[in-house]
Amino acid sequence: MSVPRAKLLQKCVEVIDTFDSKRTTVDAYVEDAPVLKDKSIGKVEHKFIHQVFYGCVRYQKFLKLFVTSFLYKCPAQAMRSEQTLYMVLAYLLFFRLEELGVAEMRQMLNSGYGTATSLFALLKYALDVGELERWVKVEWCKVYDVRYIEEEVIGKLQSHAEELRPVVEEIEFKATGMQASGSSSGAVKEKRGTSPKPFNLTRPKPRLVPEPEVISREVKALPIAPAVHANSLAAVEEQKRQRLEEHKAKVNAKYDSDGFNLETAKRRDGSEVEELARKVDAERMAECTFKPKTKKYAPPSEEAAVRVNAAAILREDALLKQKQAKEYETLKRYEQELHDASEFHRWQEKMKEQDHYDEERRVHQRMVEMQLAREGAIEAFESQVRKKGIMAGIQREEQALEMQVKALEEEKELEQKQQIVKGTQEDREKAREAELREMRARAEKAEALRKEKEAEAERKRREDEQEMERRRDLIRQIRALEKVPVERFKQFDPAEAPCHGLLEEMSHAELKERLQIAQAQHARELEDKKERQLEKKHEKQRELAEKAETLAKIRDRARDESRSRHDAIRQKKQENEDAERRYREQCVEEVAQKIQLKKQKKREEELRLRKELKEISMKRQFLAANAEMVEAKTHAEQHAGLDREAHHRQRDLLLEQRRQNEIKSKEAMLRRGNRQCAQGDIKAMHDAVNDRLKRAKAADAALKEDILRANVTARNSQKMLETRLKEEFGHSSNKYSGMLSRVPRSA
Repeated sequence: MSVPRAKLLQKCVEVIDTFDSKRTTVDAYVEDAPVLKDKSIGKVEHKFIHQVFYGCVRYQKFLKLFVTSFLYKCPAQAMRSEQTLYMVLAYLLFFRLEELGVAEMRQMLNSGYGTATSLFALLKYALDVGELERWVKVEWCKVYDVRYIEEEVIGKLQSHAEELRPVVEEIEFKATGMQASGSSSGAVKEKRGTSPKPFNLTRPKPRLVPEPEVISREVKALPIAPAVHANSLAAVEEQKRQRLEEHKAKVNAKYDSDGFNLETAKRRDGSEVEELARKVDAERMAECTFKPKTKKYAPPSEEAAVRVNAAAILREDALLKQKQAKEYETLKRYEQELHDASEFHRWQEKMKEQDHYDEERRVHQRMVEMQLAREGAIEAFESQVRKKGIMAGIQREEQALEMQVKALEEEKELEQKQQIVKGTQEDREKAREAELREMRARAEKAEALRKEKEAEAERKRREDEQEMERRRDLIRQIRALEKVPVERFKQFDPAEAPCHGLLEEMSHAELKERLQIAQAQHARELEDKKERQLEKKHEKQRELAEKAETLAKIRDRARDESRSRHDAIRQKKQENEDAERRYREQCVEEVAQKIQLKKQKKREEELRLRKELKEISMKRQFLAANAEMVEAKTHAEQHAGLDREAHHRQRDLLLEQRRQNEIKSKEAMLRRGNRQCAQGDIKAMHDAVNDRLKRAKAADAALKEDILRANVTARNSQKMLETRLKEEFGHSSNKYSGMLSRVPRSA
């Protein structure tokens, strides 16, 4: 860059300070900024200033939080006049350090623009993770993501901490004249901490990795379990029924019916005693109830007189004026445009009611479909449960075999883990011995350091005691000097001015006299003000009374209109509820009919399936001896099942397509009806507008014709007048010719 770094930073600061976001944008301001019109600024410098300015505006919240926290933490080193410079340097440190480079950043910090102490404090604060987390990280996380702040902002800057350390030391030397890591006499010696080092332990020998077992990729299908052919749904149901009968027989044999003779059966009926006890308890608890008997509500015969205050009257009067202003605007608009929006609002309300009615029909239709789907799901679930009962026996046998194989694998794995545990325990014993030796050495070093600290503390305590004694001696001397009395007084004269050399000085007596005059004048002004306020109060009360009467009349009229409007709304709501109830009953009847038909179809399907299963079982009994015939029968059953599944799928698809076609046709009819209604309304509106335009054009033509006729008549009359005057006087009757007529003619 040809421009010095200090001047470059100064230009960036001036651009940011003179920018106003309420007047212009970032790009427009960069093109028109007077600061960047300097001819010494090249393309590279202009691009750098543009990017810095754009970045500072983009991360304005982030940078302001950082600079504010820095000024609050370091008020002695930071200067508030350099806030914009701190913002620019913070942007370069957090977001552009990788692109800019540490060398270029070092030149900018050493350019001399800004005080060295504040720059050193800024770098130290930005590179200290603990201070950032304590002062500004929480506020950053309110604006940005926590992960972004920790990894992209703080983490990225900490990755360059080692490269920035020489820069920080150089800035520190300029600011304080010493370095923390230097060898000068004024430098503070850095305390060296304990650096951890790994133990010199014997490394375990690497274990031999066993060769991987060859996994066979051959896939073999398991043979069909014999339980599938030997069992059937009817046989399972028969076994369940037999087990239930056996269980009932065992229970009946265990509990004989003649062995129970209960004494409670011999008691007489105690219903009368219980009824009497219930009545007595009710009478006792009547006094303890929290629901006392209330009288029937009787509406008041007269309306209550509500006394309103001034605020209520003014508020209601303001609302009335607003309504009157709105009505005036509506009438004025109607007078100017010759139409209003009432017809559109009526059409809009009609369309909303139609949409609401269509939405209700759609919801009821969805309810019917959901009910049908629910019944179908229940039936499918029950049939699936019956099918899964047959497959459960086969899966149990397979699971037993898998559990045996898994138990053998777990035993082998346990033996391998036990061997690994023995080797690990031997390695741990060696580590414990090395730890004990290191702990003893550390304890000895700590004891020597503690003794040195105790001696240093004793020396410091003696020095502090001597300093405290010296300060106490100085305090006693100062107090002795303060106790010496000094006579300072002056005789007071109320009639004499203080003579301090000030303007308009006066004596105490003159001050009292002027104060009395000012108080009397203030009392007279107060009386006049009270009288004016009383007059204003009476006038305001009269205005409020007039407004209250007017508002009472308007309120009565509005009450009557509201009652009539509520009656109409209530009647319309009742009609809508009756229509919805009738439609709901119709939908319920349709659902019931559809469910009944669907259940009947399911029963027929189940009967047919049972018949097929019975035929299949009979065929299996006849063909059990021949394996080939059994296999052929199995394939036939599978094909029959596939055919049945394809038939069901095709039937469901046809039903679904038919339902969608019906819905589409209904929607098309509704859209066609709505379109026709809308076209009719628009046509009626067009006819009305054309009629009004024709009448307005006719009135306008008549008006123009009258104006033309009046102009022609005026011109004719003026022409006739001029002709008559010329005949009488020889000239027209204008002002100039009149002056000529008064001049005497020469002989």
